[in-house]
Amino acid sequence: MAFAENVEAGRTEDFTVTIKTASGGYLQLEATDMVRFKMGRDNAEPTLDILSGTPTDNDSSVTIDQRGDGSSTHCEVTLRLAQGDTQDLEGTYDAEISVVDDSEAAPADAIKRAERGAFTVIPNMTGNLGKTDPA
Repeated sequence: MAFAENVEAGRTEDFTVTIKTASGGYLQLEATDMVRFKMGRDNAEPTLDILSGTPTDNDSSVTIDQRGDGSSTHCEVTLRLAQGDTQDLEGTYDAEISVVDDSEAAPADAIKRAERGAFTVIPNMTGNLGKTDPA
């Protein structure tokens, strides 16, 4: 699967991601499985690396909303990219959403790519961004 999304720099945005099997079927995550999001450039150290249940200091997060049941309900997660993590970014970044499969023994905690795509961080309007009167 592939995706292309825009994110505004310095804004918090939530994305709902449906994770399916390689053939497009229903996936069931076990209670100890995790979902990981990585975003970066040129196969270098990721600019953002978020593991479900472990938000960044700025509160970007991956939340498993539905673990799926393997037969009629898809696995769904919410990816939140917080404004503090995007405010200094610009341009296009490679992105990957993976399942960390705790049931695998060889290799332990096998990382299985679920989605791969791109996030383009676009500029936004500057100026007063809070609740105060813009006048």
